[in-house]
Amino acid sequence: MADRMNSLIGILSSLANNPGDKDLITTAMRALDAKYDLSRKMDREPGLDEIIKQLIGRVYQAFSTFLTLKGQRILDIACGSSTSRAPSFVYVNTPFGEQRIHPKNPAGYTAQFEPWFCRMLLEFGAQPVGIDFGNLDSETFEHYKVDLGLPGALNFLPDGSFDAVHDSRLFGSPEFTAQHPDRADRIKVAEEIWRQEQRLLKANGIVIHSDAEDLAQKN
Repeated sequence: MADRMNSLIGILSSLANNPGDKDLITTAMRALDAKYDLSRKMDREPGLDEIIKQLIGRVYQAFSTFLTLKGQRILDIACGSSTSRAPSFVYVNTPFGEQRIHPKNPAGYTAQFEPWFCRMLLEFGAQPVGIDFGNLDSETFEHYKVDLGLPGALNFLPDGSFDAVHDSRLFGSPEFTAQHPDRADRIKVAEEIWRQEQRLLKANGIVIHSDAEDLAQKN
């Protein structure tokens, strides 16, 4: 398990532009391992390390360094939870390549959909805010239980209150698809989330990644 973590840290460190970034990556990954048993979960669920690469890659592509994350208030919509279930496959696109991950148990719980993005942002010194309908009670970052399928579900968050926003994999989750089997309904939700993301961003805010934007603008 240690070898797998060391390998992951080595791969992620190749993104770093300076020693400070490398130190942050190493410290963050070691902390995630100690707090959430990341190494064991990666051994148990091949593909989890690819999701970590994807999420770290998105941060790097958005900010070009991890050093500027300190104090940044970042919203993660559909952040994942300790009760999230796996879809039939997960598509990941990282700076190191693309692939489809097929979970071992697509009908049940998966560590791949734990709130890794908010957890790692917290270790980088950011101020993540997680939104999900699953269980986040044990998490130490700011979080809210929200049904994102409801119109105005994010209205409680103030205008221009985030430095960056992120949403990923809501529209492919088994729970959301079961709740909204009609594609037209899913598109309406995507349009609402994309509208909210624009409202919630500061004037110079960053969209790290948005599935809602992709779905809303393609239809």
